[in-house]
Amino acid sequence: MAPAAPIDVLERPRGRRAGRGGWLLGIPVVGWMTLLFAVPYLLLFLQSFWRAGAFGTVTDWNLDNYRAVFLGDSFAGNIYLPTLLKSLKIGALVTLCSTVLAFPVAYLLAFKVRVSRLRMLIYTMVIVPLWASYLLRAYAWKVILGQDGLLGSVLDRVGLGGTFLNDLLYSEAAVIIAMTHIFTPFMILTIYAVLERLPGSLIEASKDLGVGRLKTFRSVVLPLAAPGIVAGGTFTMGLSSGDFVAPMLVGGKDDVMVANQIYSQFGATNNWPLGSALAFVLLGIVLILVAVSTSAEKRERI
Repeated sequence: MAPAAPIDVLERPRGRRAGRGGWLLGIPVVGWMTLLFAVPYLLLFLQSFWRAGAFGTVTDWNLDNYRAVFLGDSFAGNIYLPTLLKSLKIGALVTLCSTVLAFPVAYLLAFKVRVSRLRMLIYTMVIVPLWASYLLRAYAWKVILGQDGLLGSVLDRVGLGGTFLNDLLYSEAAVIIAMTHIFTPFMILTIYAVLERLPGSLIEASKDLGVGRLKTFRSVVLPLAAPGIVAGGTFTMGLSSGDFVAPMLVGGKDDVMVANQIYSQFGATNNWPLGSALAFVLLGIVLILVAVSTSAEKRERI
């Protein structure tokens, strides 16, 4: 019985050393994240309270940039807040369209496709577009929606060449279509990840109780899939609201989004403080959206 005490004494320092080793392994990761994320965000936030001078940024603390975002200024007028609201509207429409397109595909993969090879084929078809460049996919819609593009040629052949469908390029509809195509795979994967974990016994039990397919979907599948829809919607809403490539390529002069204004402030006008303020207002909206969706997801799980 005597050796028990020394063994116990020797095991305790090992646990402490293992805990210290875990902290030491985490230091490079924390330092890397701090250097590449926290510090740039902090500098950008501080810069949003400065002002642009004739030869660069002037360290003059004020709230003029945020006032210009929400109330406008004497030079440009009130153009930033309407653009921000329009960006959120387009983001919401893209999220809605992506959800409508993604849910049937995710449901098909989770419950209807029984053959593993066919499921893998459909799953691969969903993932393959993500391998292509974002810029390439946006340019593809510019080619498709152009007057001499694929859509125009098909419409001419079926006798619909003079309709509004030929004028989709350089419009808000073209922006929504392009971003829906770009972000729908993310929505499919997010919803499928939730539906895949749902036990099939729940649906079978609902059928055994005499509940119809529509009511089973509405009462069983849809509530349980809500966390995936919320997570995918948050992801899609945040990315589409802050997108600037698709509006630049397929949007018109009136389809500028807030990300395009941020790009303009850091590039053409060289007003970095105002661009920083716009960026942080957009970031704040995205953080609020994430907080609301996280709260809604927790309620659904409860």
